Amino acid sequence: MAARPGAFALLGAGLALVLAAGAAGQDTDPSVGAAVFRDNCAVCHGPTGDGQGMATHHFKSVPRDLTKGRFKFRSTASGQVPTDADLARTITRGVPSTGMVPQDHLTDAELRAVIAFVKSLSRRFAESPSPRILPLPPAPTPTVERVARGAQAYVKGECAECHGKGARGDGPSAKDLSIKPTDLTRRPFKSGPAADDIVRTLMTGLDGTPMPSYYQVLEDDELWDLAYWIGAIGGPPQTTDDERAGWHVERMHQRRGR
Repeated sequence: MAARPGAFALLGAGLALVLAAGAAGQDTDPSVGAAVFRDNCAVCHGPTGDGQGMATHHFKSVPRDLTKGRFKFRSTASGQVPTDADLARTITRGVPSTGMVPQDHLTDAELRAVIAFVKSLSRRFAESPSPRILPLPPAPTPTVERVARGAQAYVKGECAECHGKGARGDGPSAKDLSIKPTDLTRRPFKSGPAADDIVRTLMTGLDGTPMPSYYQVLEDDELWDLAYWIGAIGGPPQTTDDERAGWHVERMHQRRGR
């Protein structure tokens, strides 16, 4: 389902209300979450969540195996499970440039239910302690000087080793990595378009990939400077084959009545 104009602008407040209601003790019926997953997610992620849905063959990058319980896009420390808010953000916003398109048509109750179901697919959620959120440091005003200092933070963080001197994902270590480093000049980013999305990724790392956490490696100001620099070197957004395939699967799935 296509994202409605202005929908993302409302997500922050909306997700907070949804998850606050769940935290207040509104238990969800497991069968509801299973039904929401079956009707909206299983076509790509598979009935058991192992990433082997009937539409998998449409994508160059296979859908995530949810049974492993490892998620890239989190507000939590490296190696920890995501929070419910993290899962809600990914579900409703989708993952740009991939086949994971926004599922912002779900009701509040459906969103809570499917999050509970996704968490039930992996023992990591039950066996892990409460995840520790890494709060973003206050955002300074972006300036030309900060963008310039961001280039220095890129060097300090040795980012070029993987991403390359020109930040195109072609660093000297790239050839030895099973997952190719991101071309930082291409848009959109999977984790989101804003500077705070970039800072979150720098702080938490991307579990399951070579992208480490830079929490306490770079200073708070350096994280923001680097995020502003990365934002400044980006080109216009491009639509990938996987994203086109994701929208195609979504449309076909809707026609079949989910």
